[in-house]
Amino acid sequence: MSKKLLVAALLPTAAFAQTTIPVNPTLVITANRVEQPISSVLAPVVVIDRAEIESRQVQSLPALLKTLPGVQITTLGGRGHMSSLFIRGTNSNHSLVLMNGRPIAAMVAGTPDLSQIPLGNIERIEYIRGPRAAVYGADAIGGVINLITKTSAKNGSETHLKGGVGSNGYGQGQVRTVQALGQQTDMNMMIGYERTDGFDVVANAQQPDRDGFDSLNGQFGLNHAFSDAWSGDFNAQGYDNQTEMDDAYQSADQSRVQAFQYDGGLKFQSETLTSRLEASYGENKLKSWLESKGESSAQPIHTGLTRFSWVNSWSGVEGLNLTGGADWQQEQLKSDSRSSGLAFNAPDRDNTGLFAVGSYRWQALLWELSGRTDDNEQYGRHNTWSAASGLDIDDNHNVRLSYGTGFKAPTFLDLYYPGYENPDLKPEESNNLELGFAGRYTGWDWSLNLYRNKIQNLIACQSAFSTCKPDNTDAEIRGVEVALGLETGPLHHDLSFDYTRAEDKNDGDQQLLRRAKQKASWLTQVQLGPVDLSTELLYVGKRDDKNFSSFPAERVELGSYTLINLGASYGVTPQLTLGGRIDNLFDRDYAPAYGYASAGTEFKLTADYRL
Repeated sequence: MSKKLLVAALLPTAAFAQTTIPVNPTLVITANRVEQPISSVLAPVVVIDRAEIESRQVQSLPALLKTLPGVQITTLGGRGHMSSLFIRGTNSNHSLVLMNGRPIAAMVAGTPDLSQIPLGNIERIEYIRGPRAAVYGADAIGGVINLITKTSAKNGSETHLKGGVGSNGYGQGQVRTVQALGQQTDMNMMIGYERTDGFDVVANAQQPDRDGFDSLNGQFGLNHAFSDAWSGDFNAQGYDNQTEMDDAYQSADQSRVQAFQYDGGLKFQSETLTSRLEASYGENKLKSWLESKGESSAQPIHTGLTRFSWVNSWSGVEGLNLTGGADWQQEQLKSDSRSSGLAFNAPDRDNTGLFAVGSYRWQALLWELSGRTDDNEQYGRHNTWSAASGLDIDDNHNVRLSYGTGFKAPTFLDLYYPGYENPDLKPEESNNLELGFAGRYTGWDWSLNLYRNKIQNLIACQSAFSTCKPDNTDAEIRGVEVALGLETGPLHHDLSFDYTRAEDKNDGDQQLLRRAKQKASWLTQVQLGPVDLSTELLYVGKRDDKNFSSFPAERVELGSYTLINLGASYGVTPQLTLGGRIDNLFDRDYAPAYGYASAGTEFKLTADYRL
């Protein structure tokens, strides 16, 4: 049974050698864009693997992520409806989402919609809290989530057939295979279908109907070793999703998102040097229409991202690691859509970046310094940097201090959407100070993180009217994160508590919208022979939102809520595994956002057969 790594990221490699719980030797690539032990990352890290996903029987990416420390997710409806990710109280477009280490093309709003990304082809997730802009550039202000799909056939070729049914007309089917094509080549492929009739997502809507979701998705990957030193990979993934929705203005009740991403890389690796060339291209096409007029009436909006990068890492001196590289990317937005009589288009925007990271271990101290310069075609040059240090206090305790800056250019939606555009927006800039402590003992471990993130020129809607245009404001976010891992007999527990004070400094220090000050989660997992059982308890505190149906729009308070979810899987035979999940066990009625309804109790049953 998999266990999330809540503390190990704070602990140096030599720590805790005398404890009975072994330090996990997991390697991660997200922190500094090169493979490194999780114990050498000077930031809080969580790793989720496929075994944990299967154990918990989670069917969507937002449902999997919302229990993680520092994460709050607002989904405007059910499966497939728009989800906003808030890491440590920052905006949803302040979190960088990667696929196999390469950025995903954003939707129109300037960020990938996690509800649209199928979970079935995700093999592993790496999640890092805190700014990584000095390594990745813009977007990485709140944190980074890396969705890893590629797998190898090192454990042998295998093929899985998976099917499932559930409440609200839910159904899914999937074929996934990993094959060894000779001694040097691995191939993996997945094709899946998912559907649900859904529920009425808008409370008191003018359209009292179910709002369903249909998804056809697939993925293909190829890994080849040309020699002991040279290797390459190619990945392609995409989905075609259609969602029913309620619209108070009766302008659209159907939407369709078609997305694909191609990425590949060439890697050289010796004993002391690693060099990697990468390229990726991703595109999203969004269409919205009234069912009565048909899909042919829709006018699509295209967003795209083209990216090339070269990353190098050298470790020729004991204790010293140097990493550096260059990036070039181009954002695109084209549309035939018309709003207020104007086409929604934007000029392509290029960005060229150079970065360097150096880390050095001296006895009980680990130091890291990183810097990056970005030349943005629209906003000129911006420099970001970060510094961090970790100290082994003794064999069981560690302390970490870090400071990092960030930069984020306004999205095309903020700049150009007809009727809502603000071409005078300034780029957002952030500086984050963080202090972390961790301890690990026989049978349990803990971590405590304190942070303060100041964001200048935060882009937010300041008007009290529903047609508000985005504007720049200033925000200060202060937070505390506490995590505890505990073994009680066969049970493993992961507990976390977040306190997030996200203040809008130009609006009387009021809490930023849809961010709860308090959030807590308690996950348990137990393996009893062929049976895996898991429970999830999620508490989300009160949040502020706005009621745009009033004039002017008034600030409203959304009530707190507590959800309990159950998951189970049973290995009937080495080939056949049955699974089930119940979400919102006690049918808690809550509002994820003002005017939106929750699903109530839902259940799903699955069967996975390995050929």
